[in-house]
Amino acid sequence: MALTTADFRRMIAETRGAVVPSSAPMTVPDRVPHRFAPGSGMSARCDDGPARTIEIVLVPATRPPGRGWLGGLATLAKVLALPVLLAAGLYAKPVYECHKQKGHGMLYYGTTVTMCVNERMAGHVGSVQAFLDSRMRGM
Repeated sequence: MALTTADFRRMIAETRGAVVPSSAPMTVPDRVPHRFAPGSGMSARCDDGPARTIEIVLVPATRPPGRGWLGGLATLAKVLALPVLLAAGLYAKPVYECHKQKGHGMLYYGTTVTMCVNERMAGHVGSVQAFLDSRMRGM
């Protein structure tokens, strides 16, 4: 059974799961005139016979198989990393300041570090809300 060029392109595209159709073949002459030394006896002419063509089929590459659940876990970690780092960054500064105040004995009587952190976070949320309210009124 003879395999035509179109069938070959279709087979390659199907095995690789290509979405983009393959490009048209490029025709490149098989023989080109070369420059030889004058006394070498080799012919520099290229009309020895019919010119053959070389077809180059370009097909988009696919993702390598086998990522499995480990790849999904890595993707999930990448997606969740930014919100976790953002929340940790907002929460870390008040915790550090409250622990520092406790170490220096600067907290009020009966105030715990947790109460101090909650108070600072509430103040921060209140200031952000006031900022957004003023901007909305300005618009």
